[in-house]
Amino acid sequence: MTRAGVTPGGWSVKDMIAHVVDWQDRTLGWYEAGLSGEKPAVPGDGFTMRELPLLNQTIWRRHRRRSLKAVLDDYRAYHQRMLVLIDAVDENDMVTLSRWSWTGPSWTLSDYIRAQTASHYRWARKHIRRWSRTRSTDSSGPA
Repeated sequence: MTRAGVTPGGWSVKDMIAHVVDWQDRTLGWYEAGLSGEKPAVPGDGFTMRELPLLNQTIWRRHRRRSLKAVLDDYRAYHQRMLVLIDAVDENDMVTLSRWSWTGPSWTLSDYIRAQTASHYRWARKHIRRWSRTRSTDSSGPA
């Protein structure tokens, strides 16, 4: 899980999980700020949506030296927090455009949650499967 090269950018599985955790943490923070009437910086302080590749590299640099255990522990905790949020929020609050100050006019809370869970999980699974297939093909040659 710590071997580099799973993504075209060279990330490991651990790096990918840390990436997902960071985005889940952001979304939970935005939601909590919204409950307090604040309008948090989305996607992050000093970044615009057009700068997501740069933000994602910043996220990678922030987490790359963390241990696999710490990243997996965070993943379990943040995934659980996302499930609690999904269960706690009223359906109308999930799907109403502009319901939250930070979601903007075109995305709902459910869109953000889907992006930080199911969509990110599919992204990771695709890269891990592709990487795993190439690794098994590389090692299946004659002995």
